[in-house]
Amino acid sequence: MVLVTGVAHADPGAFNPDAFDLSGALDRDVAPTGRALEIAVGGGYTQGAGGAGAAGSIEDVTGAGGNVELQVGVRIRPSFTLGAYGTLARFDAGDMLPEGRAWGATGGVQARWNAREDRSIDPWISVGAGWRGLWLSPSSGGSSSAHGVELLRVQLGVDYRISPSFAITPVVGASASTFLVEDGPLSDGLTRVRDNQLDVYGFTGVLGRFDIGG
Repeated sequence: MVLVTGVAHADPGAFNPDAFDLSGALDRDVAPTGRALEIAVGGGYTQGAGGAGAAGSIEDVTGAGGNVELQVGVRIRPSFTLGAYGTLARFDAGDMLPEGRAWGATGGVQARWNAREDRSIDPWISVGAGWRGLWLSPSSGGSSSAHGVELLRVQLGVDYRISPSFAITPVVGASASTFLVEDGPLSDGLTRVRDNQLDVYGFTGVLGRFDIGG
């Protein structure tokens, strides 16, 4: 902060004081972001519970996992953003998948509402829906996969604007999904999941959000 402030004094054109207040307060006034392209990348911890089709329950075949996430959106108004998301997760193998590997992925669309777009500390909530996939690869035997619908995905976060175009965001989230089709080692292509169950996944982590334009 001392370095940035020194540069700002040395070159008055480097920062617009009306766009961002460098007074040192943690929660300070900032210029609301106008129409801009937003890109957020991050990761964290995720874990699921529920049904995994013919493989049994998610708790039996997967454990805790690491999750990476990409979000791309358009900030239509300072308080409202429309966009898309994608995630990739690697899970620990569960008791029924000894020495195997388990992967998960999601993709969909979402909307986000920011509560304090003119302050450096800005809470928000996002709601989305899309697709979810799960792949299981045991150490012996054939692999299997299941695909379905992510019915509802909710995230809560707090943007901390470090600069007019960059924010660090701690985030927690949860999603509800159901698998509709699966592909097992003995099946000929995708087949319908006979016993559809509701799956719940939790997530906690950190995002870095970049605004381009606005």
